[in-house]
Amino acid sequence: MKLKLCVLSILIFATASGVSAQVPSNNVTPYDPNANLTYDVARIATSVQTLTKTFKEFVDKFAKVDGLSLGEKQQKLVVGMQLLVQNEQRVANLQKFQIEMAEKESQIRARLAQIELDLNPQSIDRSVAFEGSTQTPEIKESRRRTLQAERSSLLPVLQQIQNNLQDASNSVREAQALVQRLRRTFLPQIERELSEQ
Repeated sequence: MKLKLCVLSILIFATASGVSAQVPSNNVTPYDPNANLTYDVARIATSVQTLTKTFKEFVDKFAKVDGLSLGEKQQKLVVGMQLLVQNEQRVANLQKFQIEMAEKESQIRARLAQIELDLNPQSIDRSVAFEGSTQTPEIKESRRRTLQAERSSLLPVLQQIQNNLQDASNSVREAQALVQRLRRTFLPQIERELSEQ
């Protein structure tokens, strides 16, 4: 019985400290939000992996101990911790997706800005100045149509990415709220369980 309590308490405290280390940092620089998001996702992913590994080790060690079994309340706590780990992983995946969408949005916005510059009559003139052709007006018109077609094809893509980014932001907020509720629900129960034993 003492072995059971010792193993359970060590793993629970290790898990709780790993989970509490996942609180987002307030050191957000306004210059490069994508770098901070990438750092946060990497930190959360590492923490989730540590939490998963610790939980697996706990279950494996506990399963190897002969004659001991989990009570109903302890089984619920184990299931709760599994839910917490799964949702922490979901938050990390959603944040990674959010970063990817933000990067794609940035790339498309940059390309659209370049297209707008290239559509300037002076830019079109410069782009065909070295063609050395007698059909300069046709080349200019072809260049203008090509740029307009590219702009027309990128605008719906940008809109879709913005929608995906908005959905991802909402999903991240909901997933983080769920993780917080799971932490508030199960971590105090685990601490009470340990103090009662």
